[in-house]
Amino acid sequence: MLAELLGRLSGAITWPPPDTDRNRFLFRLTFPLSTLAAVYVLTFALVSNGWLPYLVAVILMMVAGVSGIGLLLMRAHRQEVAQAEAAELARSAGSGSASPAPRGR
Repeated sequence: MLAELLGRLSGAITWPPPDTDRNRFLFRLTFPLSTLAAVYVLTFALVSNGWLPYLVAVILMMVAGVSGIGLLLMRAHRQEVAQAEAAELARSAGSGSASPAPRGR
């Protein structure tokens, strides 16, 4: 049962996340919310000195870390694509201007 579930999810879960508008929105929403929630729960854990709030705070910190890393990876991919497009544009513009001018009779 678990192997079947993991087999189905193997095609659905990718890392780094694809740079789509939806993923950018979700990661930009998740990062600050999870960070604020982690700070709030950690403050509560320090005041109450209970083990469950510490556990929840650590999980929220991990969620914030994963979403922050995902944002950085998507930004790096977006910059890499932009540089490749700029290089391709410069190469195509450079090859067009290097052609000799037509001669008149």
